[in-house]
Amino acid sequence: MSEQGLERWYVVQAKPRQELRAQANLENQGIEAALPMITLERIRRGKRTKVREPLFPGYIFVKLSNYADKFYKIRSTFGVSKVLQFGTSPAQISGELVQNLLALDGDSPEIKELQRHAVPQVGDKVHILEGPFKGLIAEIIKLDGESRCIVLLDFLHKQVRAGFDLTEVQR
Repeated sequence: MSEQGLERWYVVQAKPRQELRAQANLENQGIEAALPMITLERIRRGKRTKVREPLFPGYIFVKLSNYADKFYKIRSTFGVSKVLQFGTSPAQISGELVQNLLALDGDSPEIKELQRHAVPQVGDKVHILEGPFKGLIAEIIKLDGESRCIVLLDFLHKQVRAGFDLTEVQR
């Protein structure tokens, strides 16, 4: 098979938070585009919500049989910033890896670990971001509803319990 007919996966950098737009525009041009997604739990407006986000924010994978013919078409696509290159060579990724990334789901240990780190959990050490305890490190001992937590912190050589909004603490 000639080099012309080989299909390879390339890495495209999207403009900030425009991965879905870039993917749709690439696909509208007949270019196969892959955007691995993940479902995470985040705090939005004080509530825990599940959101779908790109696994690799800012990057899309495209499958091409003739890179040279499609380079300018891809680069001028709305939502695309550039084709990732190392020197003068375009960044490539194996098709098998792309398929594995697309097949990831919430049951894999790696995804469960990412999901666990999205929202603070009981036992996590957190930094207090606001208020009189700003800068101190505490341990979450209880989640209080959707948007609050109870922490245990050392203050003046005493263990003190305090309640914080989850937006006021950071892992």
